[in-house]
Parts: sequence; structure tokens; C-alpha cells
Amino acid sequence: MSTNGNANGHSHGGAEFLQWKVGLINDTKYLTAETFGYKVNASGSGLKKKQTWILEQDTKQEAVYIKSHLGFYISTDKYGKVTCEVEEREATGRFFVEYAKDGSGRWAFKNCEHGNYLGRKGEDVQCFAKSVGDTELWIVQLAIHPQVNLRSVIRKRYAVLCDDEIQCKENVPWGEGGLIILHFHEGRYALKTCDNRFLHRDGSLVNELEDDAKFTLEIRSGPFCGLAFKDSKGYYLTAVGSTATMKGGKNKTFGKDELFTIEDRHPQVTLTSTNNKKLVSVKQGIDLSANQAEFCEESTFQMEYDKPSQKWSFRTTAADKY
Repeated sequence: MSTNGNANGHSHGGAEFLQWKVGLINDTKYLTAETFGYKVNASGSGLKKKQTWILEQDTKQEAVYIKSHLGFYISTDKYGKVTCEVEEREATGRFFVEYAKDGSGRWAFKNCEHGNYLGRKGEDVQCFAKSVGDTELWIVQLAIHPQVNLRSVIRKRYAVLCDDEIQCKENVPWGEGGLIILHFHEGRYALKTCDNRFLHRDGSLVNELEDDAKFTLEIRSGPFCGLAFKDSKGYYLTAVGSTATMKGGKNKTFGKDELFTIEDRHPQVTLTSTNNKKLVSVKQGIDLSANQAEFCEESTFQMEYDKPSQKWSFRTTAADKY
């Protein structure tokens, strides 16, 4: 089954790895790739182009590569010197990801080749420490538009608002109910619905951003790649039961059942006839007609851009026909 949109966490061309566009924060400062000299520092005060990195996941082992906006990979030598000038993925630029045990959602990057952790000393970035302290822990902020579609890896379905729950049940996330807002707060994320409610770890939707509605992010590399959301009690979100309701599951380790991908949302529109001012729909079958006076699901069209031809197509709700 194909995905609906371009994913933050998607297959890159023909390559077998996933990418996540992020900012990496250490004590309020962002990891920065300077435009000249292949220099890396921790001097950024905000998430801009030079502070945007791509985490590329490895499908063979639990590891990632860190790629700058210039297309070069971070690598390190045995002395802890960090550079960002390698154009290809190499062993010296492969990192294991470990997670802080204090619930802060911070990540540590351990170099697979030398066993040292990526950290900072002032504005200098180095990879020398043998153990993890605060200077080796990074807050990961997704560098994407916060309004996204969320897709369950195991179910191959999209998360949508269903009354007082979020359920992973749709092939295409039609309408505002398929819009999930990623709310970033102090290193953790909340999943917010289109009616401004937050997903609670018990599967309910709440009006206030409480601690049980915040989740830390973790990634899984290897054969099954994706993103996992860990709740305040240490359990992972999953789609539960026949309704595929999103809630904290029974597992404190995550596998394919707990994995999700995040995708850019396509624009969804209505079309109005200039002749009779009626909405175009497919309500009467697979033929289009301008006969609807009021908005309905069948009068919604999803605009999808084809980059090679530089043209747009309109996807309908009628069995995903165009």
C-alpha cells in the first residue's frame, strides 16, 4: 500500500533508509553546520537552515547517520574531533541512539566506530566522552510543519479523529479529522486534534496539556523503521483492538506494532461551479457533477503534485480514484 504524502521518515529515492528532518538542541543551543569550512558548532539560537539536520536510518542495524543541510555527514575520529565534510555514509559517521532515563526525551548519539558520545564543550562540538552527561544529551525537535498525517506501520492506516478517540483506520486521511498537530513542549510532543484536544495516554482526548498527554520520541532503525511515542509511564503508543484506538499499550519496549511514520499533508479542497454555484462531488457515483448545495465528504478533493510533470491531480473519495 502506498503512502498518502511525502513523509518525514520516508524512503529516500531508491535507497533503503528513512529520513527524519530535525533540529538538535543542547542546553538551549542548536547544533549548527556552518556554510564555509565544514565546521560544526553548538551556537544556534533558533531552528533555521543551518540548524536543520537529517537523521538517516540504517535498515541493517539500530543506527543513524547525521546529515547537514549542505549534504555532508558528521563523522569523528578516535580523538573525538568532529567534522562534517564526508559526502558518503561511512562507519565513522554511524551512531547508535540512546535515550535519557529521566523522561526528558533527550537523545545521546554514540559513535559506532569509536564508542564515544557526541557532545559539546561551550560552542565546540566533540565526540570524546565515554559516558553520558548533560552535555551529551540532545533534545530532538522535528523540523517540519506541525500539521501532519500520522500512519501506523503495522496497520498501514492513518490516524483520524473519531468522536472522543484517535483511531488508525483510514486508507486516506480525508477532512480535518485526519489532521494531527504535533505540539512541541519542553522536549516532548503532544498529539493534538483539529478541535484542539490532546491525546491522553489512556486513549481519551483532553482539553488541557497535562503530563499524561506528553510523549517522548524514539526511533527504530533496522528492518522495521519508524517513530515511536513513549508516554509518561514508560509505555508506547499503539493502535489497540478492532477500532485501532491510539493509546498507551502494554509494552515498555517497542516493535513494529508501536511504530508510526509522519507525512506531509496534501491540500484538500472543494470545487465550485461558476455556472450554478454548486459544489462538485462524486456523490452520485464515479461521475463528477456540480449538484451539491452543502459541503459533504464526497465534495472533498485532495490535490497531489507530480514533480516530474509539474502538474496537479485531484484524488476523490470514490475508491481513491482520480
